[in-house]
Amino acid sequence: MDANAQSFGRYAGAYAKARPSYPDALFDWIAGEAPATWSVLDVATGSGQAARKLAERFAIVHATDISHEQVSHAVRRPNIQYAVAEAEASALPDASVDAVTVATALHWFEFPRFWAEVRRVSRPGGLFCGWTYGLFDGPAPLMAHLIEPVLAIIDPYWAEGNRLALRRYPRDEIGFPFMEVEAPSLSMTMDWTVAKVLAFIGSWSAMTRARAEGEAARLDAVTDRALAELGDRAVTISMPLTIVAGRIA
Repeated sequence: MDANAQSFGRYAGAYAKARPSYPDALFDWIAGEAPATWSVLDVATGSGQAARKLAERFAIVHATDISHEQVSHAVRRPNIQYAVAEAEASALPDASVDAVTVATALHWFEFPRFWAEVRRVSRPGGLFCGWTYGLFDGPAPLMAHLIEPVLAIIDPYWAEGNRLALRRYPRDEIGFPFMEVEAPSLSMTMDWTVAKVLAFIGSWSAMTRARAEGEAARLDAVTDRALAELGDRAVTISMPLTIVAGRIA
């Protein structure tokens, strides 16, 4: 796994509070496409946003993450079994899960090793589904006063993994080895306050890197001006999902 992925653990509490939930329709589709709903492996579970939804549809959810801190902040459910483990080495038995999921983390993995691990732990006919969200769209004042100026500052600080996600996971770049399954076209729509938007963009890895590299004053100036212009009003934002899904032979 890319070393950049481990940086999220330092901000696990803020990450858990700031990250959005994924649409129920995605998890309904995963459960419907899996050959059974006995067990699922959620890789790089973070604070368990996806694991919580999977637990409503699968009997057992195995949820792994490389970060002790992330797992410590994860939501608890009786049928979610958390473990600290690399994406490429889950320690689950062979042929033990009906589906493998990855929410907004696939771009950090060592692909050849990870795909081999997916194949190892999956039952024949199992489903792989990985997804991520893109940069969001919102009302013109929000974009003009906050999002566009922030993106202009932090653009040099995106890691290559982030850029791979923003390119929507080209299959040749990730070396996708499974027979692709057509996934639904979904997006995430949220009604947030401006303060919630600020918390969310503050959780971006490029934002934390930019601050660490001396851009804190510029970023604070942008956010202060945006709050002065916008106030803490409610805004509707949307983010399209990129979904990669495949059938494991």
